[in-house]
This record gives sequence, C-alpha cells and structure tokens, in this order.
Amino acid sequence: MGDPINWGPISAGSSLREHPMYQKYSVQNMGTLASGVAAIKSDIGTCLANSESAEVIAYLSWLVRVVGLIA
Repeated sequence: MGDPINWGPISAGSSLREHPMYQKYSVQNMGTLASGVAAIKSDIGTCLANSESAEVIAYLSWLVRVVGLIA
C-alpha cells in the first residue's frame, strides 16, 4: 500500500523509531519545529528516492505540513 500522505501511527514492525531523523525531530514540540522548517525540508532533500526512505519522508513531510498550519 505504501505510506499515506497524512502520516499516522507507526505500523508494527516499523523501524522508523530508530531512524536518526525521526529521533532528531520526535523530541521537539511543533512550535519549536515551526521556526526550523527549512532544516526539515533540507533533511527531506538528503533522503534517497527509494522505498526504504518512504516512511521517514512521509513523517518529515507530515511535520512540514503541520508546522505550516501553526506558522
């Protein structure tokens, strides 16, 4: 099925919680992330365009959209 555009709960068997980019952003609140959206976009740009990156890209893209709502 792939990863939905509106990122949601982490599925069983996912290794997303161990991904360095997830760990980097998951400990920050959305208000803090709003001032660093350029860094999130930059991190998306470093991801390989393959299926292994899909889950972290979905998460990072979700962050960009959410912080856009509060910026």
